[in-house]
Amino acid sequence: GTQIHLGHANANKLMNRFLKDVVRNYEARLANIHGGSLRNAIPRESFAVVTIPEQLSEDLVDLVNEYESLFREEFSGIESSISFKAEKTDVPESLLPIEVQDDLINAVEGCPNGVISMLAEFPGVVESSLNLALVQSTEGQIEVKLLVRSSSESRKEWVCSSVESVFMLAGAKVEFDGAYPGWQPDANSELLTTMTKIYMEKYGQRPNVNVIHAGLECGIIQANAGHKLDIVSFGPTITGAHSPDEAVHIAAVGKSYDYLLAILEQMK
Repeated sequence: GTQIHLGHANANKLMNRFLKDVVRNYEARLANIHGGSLRNAIPRESFAVVTIPEQLSEDLVDLVNEYESLFREEFSGIESSISFKAEKTDVPESLLPIEVQDDLINAVEGCPNGVISMLAEFPGVVESSLNLALVQSTEGQIEVKLLVRSSSESRKEWVCSSVESVFMLAGAKVEFDGAYPGWQPDANSELLTTMTKIYMEKYGQRPNVNVIHAGLECGIIQANAGHKLDIVSFGPTITGAHSPDEAVHIAAVGKSYDYLLAILEQMK
């Protein structure tokens, strides 16, 4: 969520873009596809097995190379390296039915992905987003998982409804689960004012205060409190969340703990 505004490449979207071309123009058939892993992580990898007339195999390799160059050009300055390769494999025992194949490709193509809306009162901050996290075929079914985030419940419901329509048109069964409530930021928070004052007194500088686009337990606590709470989330510096590159700045852990003690002391 915190990196959705950076425009990182979504492996499921890139693979589907290629598949639509190769199915339409090279007589390819899709046997299976496996893209993404966690719903709260932008997918980094996607693998697909396709069949193609033997006389077009060299053309397929050329097309893959063209797409690799295209993807690298389109995401230059965003992705340090994009690898898109084709290699021969055993002939699959079965293929997806043509209508299922086409419905899947069209649905994934039409599904929105990335930033949907921004917060007007906080310039540069994402309000709503969608991550097309998982596209996976198994024997007898195809599973697509998405994660919708929004600080606005009504916006989140609208995005979910839009996605539902896209996949229902493809004949898919759509289910919603794992939702957590949005948490609207409060620029006039008294707690934030108090915490800012404590931070400045303790460290001699203003804290870095931001609205972030991420799922936090704060939203769940607020939704179950029964009344409006004044909530501020803080903690150590974390980079690369929900990815193999995730890391925490160790020195910031102790600093966050000391800061928490100072806040609790002030609020006694």
